[in-house]
Amino acid sequence: MPVTPSSGGNAAEDITQLTRRLEKLKQCFALCGVINSTLDLPEVLDRIMSTSRRAMGAETCSLLLVDESPGPGRGELVFQVAQGPMSDSLRQGFRLKRGEGLAGWACEHGRPLLIEDAYSDSRFNPEVDRRTGYRTRTILTVPLAVRGRIIGVSQLINKVDGSPFNASDLEMFSLICDQAAVAIDNARLHGEMLKKQRMDFDMELAANVQQGFIPRRMPQIPGLDVAGLNHSCDETGGDYYDFVIRRHDDGAPSHLVVMVGDVSGHGIPAALLMASTRAFLRARLLAPGDIPQALCDVNRLLSDDLGMTGRFMTLFLLEVELPSRNIRWSRAGHDPALVYDPASDAFAELGGKGIPLGIDRDWVFTWDQRTALPPDCVVVLGTDGIWEARNPDGEMYGKTRLKNVVRIQHDRPAVEIAEAVMADLAAYRCGVARRDDETVVVIRTTET
Repeated sequence: MPVTPSSGGNAAEDITQLTRRLEKLKQCFALCGVINSTLDLPEVLDRIMSTSRRAMGAETCSLLLVDESPGPGRGELVFQVAQGPMSDSLRQGFRLKRGEGLAGWACEHGRPLLIEDAYSDSRFNPEVDRRTGYRTRTILTVPLAVRGRIIGVSQLINKVDGSPFNASDLEMFSLICDQAAVAIDNARLHGEMLKKQRMDFDMELAANVQQGFIPRRMPQIPGLDVAGLNHSCDETGGDYYDFVIRRHDDGAPSHLVVMVGDVSGHGIPAALLMASTRAFLRARLLAPGDIPQALCDVNRLLSDDLGMTGRFMTLFLLEVELPSRNIRWSRAGHDPALVYDPASDAFAELGGKGIPLGIDRDWVFTWDQRTALPPDCVVVLGTDGIWEARNPDGEMYGKTRLKNVVRIQHDRPAVEIAEAVMADLAAYRCGVARRDDETVVVIRTTET
């Protein structure tokens, strides 16, 4: 059957339209490649708008993202990128409520919009035009969706040649927006991954620094066997133990100071407070003055720093006089230390009054004392992470079980007593994760 001129004309027109369509698709895929060639979120957003505006011949473009942060503005659309005559006004955090205007409608319903005459559509919000002095005529509005979730909306406004947007424009812009949504999601995931890597690095660095604060070598004092162990529930912890040897003017040891502390909270804030307190205590204890004076001075410094933050640190500070082994101690809101005398098979508590450091800058600390510790006596200082640890049934470890371990192991070296406490605690928890830092210090008296 011969082809009539009209038929030939239609076929040629169809081929022309198909060729144009293929060219637009090729252009679209090339633009998507440009959009996806970076993982920097601000650059991704800017490229989405630049490429879309150029490809579609639009005067103005804007991209809004859903505010997913907690708070009263959650779910609102926030302008992220705007290009064109009204861009300066829209870059100042302009927001739209969900369902408000064409962008809000597209976000609410998850459907694109092709508007040839904006002012004839009741959903159009002219507020932006009033603010900017710009006149909106024709609009393409496409929601940005990833895995069925709307994350934002992209818009093109007015064509440079003055004609309205058409169905072909909407199709191409929708293809670009599909890829744009994936690019935004990938950039966000990449940013979160980098943030996590930085946090992991910072936590590792903080943990390494904090581990450097833990005494590497135990004090070597005739007549005293000393050991300490610490297990943190996080990468960094708020528990603290330390030893300071105070000396006579001739350099000979005069006193051994043993400290165990517990900072409120966990993580980096607790570790920073612990590090600050450690520095204050060490500097003050190596200066003249007795233990209560040192605690008062450190307490004033911490109280001034902490202010109304609600953070504080409990501390038990024990001073052993050398070589007599007379002891003095001061409690800053910390649990009493335990003293086991195997001769009488009895435990005693080193109690006393005192509030945590950092609460009341004018608090006056005092101390208590007792005569020399007898040979083979065991002194145990710890934090509540030990006796408040729980087993799978929710029952606490308690001090009675701690005392039993010390009683059984009392004739072992101090480090073995400390290790036995930690091993028994781990067995009691039976796989339950630590809820708090665990610290124990053991002082065992020996024959001089």
